[in-house]
Amino acid sequence: MNKYPTSGPAGDASTGPPTADRLAIYELYARYSWALDTGDTDGYVALFTEDAEATEETRDGTLEVRRGRAEIRKLVLKFHDRPDFPGHQHQMAQFVFDRDPQGRPDHWVVRSYAWATINHPPQPPHLHWCGHVRDVLAKVDGRWLIRSKQIMGWAGPVLAKFAAL
Repeated sequence: MNKYPTSGPAGDASTGPPTADRLAIYELYARYSWALDTGDTDGYVALFTEDAEATEETRDGTLEVRRGRAEIRKLVLKFHDRPDFPGHQHQMAQFVFDRDPQGRPDHWVVRSYAWATINHPPQPPHLHWCGHVRDVLAKVDGRWLIRSKQIMGWAGPVLAKFAAL
């Protein structure tokens, strides 16, 4: 039995959102990566709801939580202000759409693989980081925005179904 209710034309857990919404969500993710990787701080922050929450797992495994656009601005500035950041390219793929567990209309949970490369020619590009992202997206005034974002490494709970190595 599917733990997420289905509802025909509004999309369901097996098919995700309707095509027009899915395309708008893909555009949201493209704008997210472009804003992050080109230093467009204002464009990046505008992709989040006013009350958004962003959680990032740091290199030492601690969770950094930011709430609201002002705090999310601080999160992205820690990258945009780094002199070694230009050359990063963030990618996301393998999107899985799930109904919002709170049952809110015009909300989707989107899980994806994520990775970042660094390109500083003439050296070849290299993989810098890989992990996964869990977003809750909300349609606000006809526009899809990020309500919450969890950026996590490819370790820990996501691999819990595997026997300990």
